[in-house]
Amino acid sequence: GPMNIIKTSKTGFCYGVERSITITSETKNIYPKPYYLLGMLVHNSIVNEELKSKGFEIIDNYEKHLHERATFISTAHGIHEKVKKRILHSGNTLIDTTCPIVIRNNQKIINYFKDNYDIIYFGKHNHQESNVVKDYVHIIENKSDIDKLKIKNHKVVLVNQTTMGIDELKDIENYMKLKYPNSIIDTLICPSTRDRQNELKELLNKYNSEKDFWLVLGDKRSNNTTKLYETTKQNTANCLFISNIEELENINLDSMNNIILTSGTSTPSSFVDTIYEYLNNKYKK
Repeated sequence: GPMNIIKTSKTGFCYGVERSITITSETKNIYPKPYYLLGMLVHNSIVNEELKSKGFEIIDNYEKHLHERATFISTAHGIHEKVKKRILHSGNTLIDTTCPIVIRNNQKIINYFKDNYDIIYFGKHNHQESNVVKDYVHIIENKSDIDKLKIKNHKVVLVNQTTMGIDELKDIENYMKLKYPNSIIDTLICPSTRDRQNELKELLNKYNSEKDFWLVLGDKRSNNTTKLYETTKQNTANCLFISNIEELENINLDSMNNIILTSGTSTPSSFVDTIYEYLNNKYKK
């Protein structure tokens, strides 16, 4: 039959990413240069390349730049309280572009900490978002990590990194209720991440024949995009994680009826559109 190329309805930046990029771009003419990003502003190389070309530099070690009277910019994933204090005390400018949903989640974590809870945090080790709160929490990536915890405190709460998978989180919540029956479950997946995962699951029920092919668009370092890919891969072997157009050049999808595109919250819609155009030109003869 004729080929269809289908985009999921939710593409482009989520609110937090959009806001972070806007705030960063606007610092350009207002605050003193040089401009230092405290890590990848968002986990997408296209976005980071564009920022680099505008004069923003990603740095690993902020301390060696403190004498420069620079402008430091936090990533959308958050900034550690100690880092914030050091930058401000040194008389430099700090622009905080942390996603409001992450700020709310982190504030909640600090409140539990002050209230003497043991906080179990379902997230990824060494991710920018989990690093911000790692001093307050036990980071777990799976159920066996929960088994390793020897918590005697009767006050236990489960929280999470905001970009985890819905199903894996449910799984962890159920396991927590088993291991720590009195624990509070105070989890939060960001609405944008959740909406995309839900839409993906609906469409996977519809397009999962050998004539349907899935492309997950975004950066391999993006956690929420990776979750979309993992979910897709669990449902169909016909899928690829695509970060640049070259990756499509050596594959042949001629025999497919449908190519479905899904993308993460830090994937620019311009990239989704580019891929969409490319597929239309190549396959819709």
